[in-house]
Amino acid sequence: MRLAVATPLDPRTTGVADYSRDLLPHLFRAAGQVEVFTAAADLAFAPANAEWPYLSITQLPARADHFDLIIYQMGNSPAHDFMAPYLLTCPGLLVLHDLSLHFFFIRQIQAGSPAWYWRALSFTYGLEGTDFGRHYLQGEVGEVAYPQYLLSEWLAARSPGVIVHSRHGLNLLSARCPAAKVMQVPMPIPLPPLSSKVEAKRQLAVAEEKYLIVVFGVLNESKQPLVILDAVRQLVTTGLDLQAVFIGGENSEFRLYLEVERRGLGAYVSQLDFVEDLAIVNVWLAAADVAISLRAPYWGETPSSTLRVMAAGTPAIVNAVGAFNELPDAACIKLAPDDSDPTLALSQALRTLHDQPQQRWDMAEAARRYVAELHDPAHVARRYAAAATSLVDSHVTLNR
Repeated sequence: MRLAVATPLDPRTTGVADYSRDLLPHLFRAAGQVEVFTAAADLAFAPANAEWPYLSITQLPARADHFDLIIYQMGNSPAHDFMAPYLLTCPGLLVLHDLSLHFFFIRQIQAGSPAWYWRALSFTYGLEGTDFGRHYLQGEVGEVAYPQYLLSEWLAARSPGVIVHSRHGLNLLSARCPAAKVMQVPMPIPLPPLSSKVEAKRQLAVAEEKYLIVVFGVLNESKQPLVILDAVRQLVTTGLDLQAVFIGGENSEFRLYLEVERRGLGAYVSQLDFVEDLAIVNVWLAAADVAISLRAPYWGETPSSTLRVMAAGTPAIVNAVGAFNELPDAACIKLAPDDSDPTLALSQALRTLHDQPQQRWDMAEAARRYVAELHDPAHVARRYAAAATSLVDSHVTLNR
């Protein structure tokens, strides 16, 4: 099978780049032929020794007829905007990393395609949707409450098929867009090698007895950094010997260091920008005692950074929302997203894990086992190939 895959590559902008890095070698073996199309600016990040070519997305229309199927790795962040001109002219299998594409469509207004926003709103939500759009653009609506106004339905109905990564995504999008062919395929998450926690902390110059809390991924308000900082401050005042480390770039106007200084937490909280070296990331994963992966508001995303933490055998604290709620209870602590005192709930969860090292050990084993069984990249690639074959076969049958 001949597949074209459109995906961002710049790892500074989206975890989808990591997703594609992990999937492509296995998809190449499962499908037989793959070509990757990306933004021209992202070609600089293409590996030089890949078994398949990396091309600018501008070359896709001229080559579209060479492929049995085009696959779009699609998300809500600006890293995916380069795909916009081709999603309708060269339709393909849509892999939705975010169920809500509201901000993607807002940016299409700014890019000169305002009709996209209104068509996406009216397709599923009719006059109610277009009324909402007018109020939103006039600044009369603060936030779009998920799962209202996903807007992904419009693209889903115009694609030969859609892949989502969770039951939550499958059920929601199928109900909102019965015309779409929606399939669930797990994320590809490789298992990093197991390493000694003691040795990893030594490499990072973190004292062995220090309770190491990590927050991975691009940092924005939806990951509840203020709740995390306030929970850390509560624990520090009780005398808990801890270090909290945020690992990932910031993609909003929020600035963590200002809030750290405001709370007097400079000795307990540190921030790393995006860490490009995967070996260093794995050291942090091995050293961590617990990881925090909160989402509020939640936009229908798949918990990719959480799954990578779990693959390393690190207990996680998450919100019981959407796809995060499908993670096994044995591997993570789930906090109610609408808790009246989220800071207290988080600090209590962190304290529990600190005081119960055996629970941390059991959660670590359960987490790694879960990822190995469900998210093996080779297995995921075979699921991709099967989905692609099904779509191609059904298209051939319809055109006979």
